[in-house]
Amino acid sequence: MMTLPELAAGALEKFLATHVSRTFGASQARFGELLPAAARIALECIGNSDALYHNVEHTMLVTLAGHDIIRGRALHTHVTAEDYTHTIIACLTHDIGYVRGLLKGDGPDGYVIDAAGNKVVLPRGSSDAGLMPYHVDRSKLYVLDRLEAVLPLDRERVARNIEGTRFPSPEGQHYDDEAAIVRAADFIGQLGDPNYIRKANALYHEFEEVGINRQLGYESPADIVDRYPQFYWNMVAPHIQGAINCLNMTASGR
Repeated sequence: MMTLPELAAGALEKFLATHVSRTFGASQARFGELLPAAARIALECIGNSDALYHNVEHTMLVTLAGHDIIRGRALHTHVTAEDYTHTIIACLTHDIGYVRGLLKGDGPDGYVIDAAGNKVVLPRGSSDAGLMPYHVDRSKLYVLDRLEAVLPLDRERVARNIEGTRFPSPEGQHYDDEAAIVRAADFIGQLGDPNYIRKANALYHEFEEVGINRQLGYESPADIVDRYPQFYWNMVAPHIQGAINCLNMTASGR
């Protein structure tokens, strides 16, 4: 039986393979093999999630945003197949930590939340969104384990890129160019989605599971919509200007 995650994975797999082949040529065939395979694994894993918003579609949007940012950047800065692959894999896996049962230590006694093996037990009836406070660390743990023996990928590099999506970022934290691209792709893939406002209900219910609505004073999904401009200009815009410049350099990015 065909499923939507399977269809999405197949489409993205072909898209990335074609791009790597056309852009970087046969000399970089290894990356052309690794990246599509990583896309399929990531999307099929995320397809198992029951989180209402952070799902396969969100991951696709973030990955495609990252792709277009890099395409624009490549017009004025040298970008290698290695650079492209490490950035896109980070986009693909930046939210994979939401998926319960993903890590080897996950089990009936809880879900791993850090490198020390500490665990959290979610309340009865929770969805994968209950792991929101820990998902960045879990995503990093996943790639550090899953990519350990996958050459020529640098698992630490992918993990550093994923760290760029932590929100809010630690005060004084500086991100390198790749991590900044992944962070911008996460913002743009979410807030640039034409259907973002329609998804406010899903996001609101995810926030409700982890107490964010109370922290922000949201009483209904309408509050997410009403405060969208304020959130964008105060919290997002300062971090994506460089990426927007890159997007404006290509037709698909615009």
